[in-house]
Amino acid sequence: MGKIVVKFGGSNLKSPVDVQRSAEVAAAYQKPLVVVVSAFSGVTDGIITAMEESVFSSSSGENFIQELRDRHRRAVENYLSPGPEQTGVLQTVEARLTALGHLLRGINYIGGIPDFTRDQALSYGERLSSPIVTAVLRSRGIDAKEALPEEIGLMAEGPFGNASADGEQCASRLPRALGGDKTFVVPGFYGVRKDGKIAIFGRGGSDYTAAVIAQALGADSLDLWKDVDGFLSCDPRLVKDSHTISYLTYQEAAELSYFGAKILHPRTVEPLENNDIPIRVMNVERFDGTIRPFSIVGPEKRDTERGMDNGENGAIKSVVSTDDVGIVRLEGPGVGSRPGILARATGKLEAAGLNIVSVITAQTCINLLFQRKDLQQAWAVLKAESVSGVVAVEGLEDVALVAAVGSGIRDTVGVGSRILGALAAAGINVLLAQAGASPVAVYTLVRRKDKDGALRAIHGVL
Repeated sequence: MGKIVVKFGGSNLKSPVDVQRSAEVAAAYQKPLVVVVSAFSGVTDGIITAMEESVFSSSSGENFIQELRDRHRRAVENYLSPGPEQTGVLQTVEARLTALGHLLRGINYIGGIPDFTRDQALSYGERLSSPIVTAVLRSRGIDAKEALPEEIGLMAEGPFGNASADGEQCASRLPRALGGDKTFVVPGFYGVRKDGKIAIFGRGGSDYTAAVIAQALGADSLDLWKDVDGFLSCDPRLVKDSHTISYLTYQEAAELSYFGAKILHPRTVEPLENNDIPIRVMNVERFDGTIRPFSIVGPEKRDTERGMDNGENGAIKSVVSTDDVGIVRLEGPGVGSRPGILARATGKLEAAGLNIVSVITAQTCINLLFQRKDLQQAWAVLKAESVSGVVAVEGLEDVALVAAVGSGIRDTVGVGSRILGALAAAGINVLLAQAGASPVAVYTLVRRKDKDGALRAIHGVL
């Protein structure tokens, strides 16, 4: 039996009760683990704000460091009795707070935030929580040791802010560093580039860290402890009869996460899919002393193995949405058939560091979807590019994306008509629709005010 990689997110690290319960969960496995932890709830957002304010004010960074010092000291004193263990953890936390403070002062001195500095500062949220979690595990009799990515060889490559793990390097280094009978606690969210600089894996990247480690170790499973009942058929705040999905394929989970489900980082399945390592999603709020998954993500099952909640009674398994999208339209007669227009546009966007969420083309219009935060910059980049045949560049922000996901959705007759018919019956106009790009997803774009109604309408025809 191999090790299990267990990930505790920020929702598991909000209060003393949460941290103690996470230690109880780890103890319930009764075997050595690799535990990947996020920052305490709200800390990463706080670091982002502190960096932005430190550009203009030195006192902002100093005040924030004191807030973190008070919060983490209270946590240590709540979790650990006075003694050498408590003293050692406080010293570690203080040393890391000092380093973060130096970064914030540096930002103030230069009046800006270089990409590599941003990533290094953001990594400290996890580096502050991991020694505390390690000590709490030891207090429960678990032979636990902190293992920093820079020490174990969790190597990263690619751009700052959205790096990827160097799979080959991780596969050769991590098994040696994380083997044996100890439980290792790894701060998630970041890795180390070949040049020695810290690079983060994007927001929610601790899930991805855990997946990379699980792949490198050939783990039995990746267990994600959340505060919800796994993947659901829809947001239960909007649809009362929403239900838990007990089994999803890797593709389904990836698409649901990409289109708005907050259960796991969209890239979590990447390292695991080729190795058939299952992702088990647990609800820490319902922990009763046993390890009980609510949703399992794994390979496509044969028809004889599938249960009726897998979507084969109509292909649609879950409906998700996000209003964190916007559209830039390149309009002009024949833009869809003119060679080079899309290549020039994507080249300019890549140079500006902007990611395209999706592309939908027609003869007279090319529609490019972006995250809302990138919309204005994308519009400006494309507006500045003079392209023959493009007569107008327009931006549209008042939109929401609603996606229906399920295995076989592309190959099931009538799914599209059911989705569009449900929206029409609810009086909701569809601005754009995309089917066939993914074998497991169909999505529509509607006005933002219609998002909730669209979710209910499509869920009603599951």
